[in-house]
Amino acid sequence: MDGVIRMLNNYFKYLIDDMRLAMVAFKNTAIWFPKYVGLFLCMFLFTLISYGQDIKNDKVTSVNEQRAVMVLNLTEEVKWSKISQITTFKIGVMGPDTIKNSLSKISKNRRIFEKLIQVDRINKLEDIKNYNVVYVNSTYEYLLKSILEESKGLEVLIITEGYPTNSSMINMVQVDDSYKYDINRKYIREAKLKITPILAGHAVTSKEIKESLYKKTEQKLYIATRENKEQKKIIESQIKTIGNQINAINEKDEVIYIKDYSLKTLALDSELKAKQLAENLNLERELEKRLDEQINQIIDQQNEIDSVNNEILNHKRTLEIQTSNIKEKTAILEEKNIIIDTQRKHNIILSILSGLLFIACLSLLFAYIKNKKLNTRLNVQHKEIKKQSVLLTSKNKELEQFAYIASHDLQEPLNTVSSFIDVLNEDYYSQFDGDGQQILGFIKEGSVRMKKLIDALLQYSRLGRSKVFEDVNCMPLLDVLTADLQSTIKDSDAEINYKDLPIIKGNEVELRLLFQNLITNGIKFRDPNVKPRINIECTEISEGEDANNGAEKYWKFSVTDNGIGIATEYQDRVFAIFQRLHSRLEYEGSGIGLAHCKKIVESHSGKIWFTSEKGMGTTFCFSLPMSA
Repeated sequence: MDGVIRMLNNYFKYLIDDMRLAMVAFKNTAIWFPKYVGLFLCMFLFTLISYGQDIKNDKVTSVNEQRAVMVLNLTEEVKWSKISQITTFKIGVMGPDTIKNSLSKISKNRRIFEKLIQVDRINKLEDIKNYNVVYVNSTYEYLLKSILEESKGLEVLIITEGYPTNSSMINMVQVDDSYKYDINRKYIREAKLKITPILAGHAVTSKEIKESLYKKTEQKLYIATRENKEQKKIIESQIKTIGNQINAINEKDEVIYIKDYSLKTLALDSELKAKQLAENLNLERELEKRLDEQINQIIDQQNEIDSVNNEILNHKRTLEIQTSNIKEKTAILEEKNIIIDTQRKHNIILSILSGLLFIACLSLLFAYIKNKKLNTRLNVQHKEIKKQSVLLTSKNKELEQFAYIASHDLQEPLNTVSSFIDVLNEDYYSQFDGDGQQILGFIKEGSVRMKKLIDALLQYSRLGRSKVFEDVNCMPLLDVLTADLQSTIKDSDAEINYKDLPIIKGNEVELRLLFQNLITNGIKFRDPNVKPRINIECTEISEGEDANNGAEKYWKFSVTDNGIGIATEYQDRVFAIFQRLHSRLEYEGSGIGLAHCKKIVESHSGKIWFTSEKGMGTTFCFSLPMSA
């Protein structure tokens, strides 16, 4: 405060000198006084702001160093189970660079558990696992929940500042010129860390922190009020001093004005005396007798006139010097006005930048609130989806159990019907006429078809139950499958082409059934006059974007045939169970094969689709993830 007062006194002296010069140049006080008072106030405010900024910078440096010491002290009061395996103690900072710089500076001359200290800046959450201690400052608005989840199961100490009470392992709060902290024992236990009794004994509760902050606010308010009153007294004193000095200047101006008036009076007297001299000369001509007496008087008067003229010349020179000084001071004032205008422009620019920064902060705040609302909505939707998923899983299990029980219950009467049909065929076939024998044949065929349909339904209900996936080499799998289908392939003179098929993760039995259904469909649904040709290919594709691993990779299989194709109006019914697009007289089948394929692919976390045109063949495609 003494430094500020000395600076103000120097400004006052400088301003008073300029005012004295300005009074000589400008007699009208109404012009110069407001100008200089405004200049004084600008300089006074600029000085106070500069001084306040210097104090603030010193205080920020001190607080940052105190914060760094606090972080190191808290770290020393925590015990790591694997401390012997640590060679260098790593501290990561998620906050301003000033905090990181303070920690780096203090760590050079300090050790933690006799270990060297390394301080780095953390830019990604994934890097947390590489550090022993992580400091997080709320200024950067990091989501503390994400940080705690990232460090879950790791021996990483999370020290935060400015977050709510008990929101992290150790949370620091600045109170007055010191720091207080609270601890969350649950988070510390989950990280397999232990704290010393000293650390636990000095921890505070949220109530104590609020009371300390309240006392700190009251103390700051009292100090600010007192300093404000002192500043007002100093300004009032300086204003009184300026008023007294202005009065003194006005008095001197009046003296100068009186002297100017005296000079004008003397000049007028000299003119009168010159007239008297002329009259005396005329009188001398008329009165020669009195000439000698008046000559002495004229000489005396002439001497007085000469002395007055000399004084006038000296005064003129003084005025010229003062005029020159006034011009110089005027030039200096103009330069100062230019500087003041420049500073005013800078202040305007700073105000504009501050406004833009405020708008940016508001935008960030609105974006944060919007994102928070979206996250809340997403969480609600996620819970609803999870609930629906659990319900759907339960329903699927019930449906599978129902299909299994129903098919078992249907098999017993079907077996009875089949056995009675066999008895009729063996013992009473000859007793039936032609129509009866034909009907008996239809009944036999229907029971066989019903048996196949129930077996297919049982097989469908069992699909997807096995979750154990293993490496399956598709080349040997298709070699064995084509060998098993050799009679069908030979009867239809079919051509099956495949090569360079990969090794994939999956259930070998289900994958065999998948390829079998697609190949037999290609052979079955064909033009009788066309030789079946089936091509099986596989390529690598990428689908979707993963936040951590990028696009997920899949194997894309395609099974292409030259069969009869599928009409557009029937394409949405292809994968439905028990859906037939042709009569049994045209093509045999249960109508459940492609439903099997869809269920197998989906149980392997894949997708199945097809492209087809009537009379031009069909291409069935399915994708399976590379990493199951």
